Amino acid sequence: MQFINSTTASKYWRSLTQIFLICVICIGITFANTFVPNVSSANELSSSQIIDRFESIKNKMAKLRFCYNESCFYRNVTSKIIPPSDKNPHYTAEISAAVERPSSSPDLADYHFVYANDRWQLVKGEEFTDVADYVFIGDRYEIYSVHNSHTLSGNLDKAKEDGGIKSGYLPLYYEVLDHGNERLN
Repeated sequence: MQFINSTTASKYWRSLTQIFLICVICIGITFANTFVPNVSSANELSSSQIIDRFESIKNKMAKLRFCYNESCFYRNVTSKIIPPSDKNPHYTAEISAAVERPSSSPDLADYHFVYANDRWQLVKGEEFTDVADYVFIGDRYEIYSVHNSHTLSGNLDKAKEDGGIKSGYLPLYYEVLDHGNERLN
């Protein structure tokens, strides 16, 4: 009987020793991982770098001329950047400006951006003039004309090719940005 008990006891202690060693190994791995830097975070930018990159976009946009006679430009360019939150995991931003055109009334523009996939992306924009309202979503546009109560819509690639839309969104989308995405040098 004692032989069975010593064998059982020996197995019991061996099992406890194995469990103890497994626990020590798990604790060791856990502590080792806390001291090893996260590889993906090495590529992440600091919030100040992300904001600086957006300010660069805003400054380039503020220098745009987007009419044939170069009399269309932005003034009073302002921006607002919203950091990530529980509701939105990305930085978002907005650029607002008055648009100087050869007309008697002031025009306004608002452009909305999101920081995703390590770059700023232009997601939508609105421009309001005395004769038309422009709405842009990505590479699509819709223009409502007050003169004939008609809505014109289409794709930006075609509008750029035709050259018929005098909007600040197009040069922002194509010249400052690369098809709405931040240019990375």
